[in-house]
Amino acid sequence: MLSIKFQVYHGGDIYEMILTANSPDPTVEDLQRQIEKQFIIPIKNQRIIFKGQDLHENQQEKLRRYGITNACAIRVIGRKELK
Repeated sequence: MLSIKFQVYHGGDIYEMILTANSPDPTVEDLQRQIEKQFIIPIKNQRIIFKGQDLHENQQEKLRRYGITNACAIRVIGRKELK
């Protein structure tokens, strides 16, 4: 099991998030699922940006393709699901 720690910028705040993946090579979709779980932002409402790249458009792409490693910072744009 692999764990990657992130700094997540969302709504003017900075949060810590740990992505724990069963795969040794997690995908953008794995990241989206963790964001959905922790921040209650549905995948369809997420826009994820890392170093100017829009990650959310390529769900099956491996995070390593974008150079994402432990202690990286990502920006999440999206609205929480209202109950």
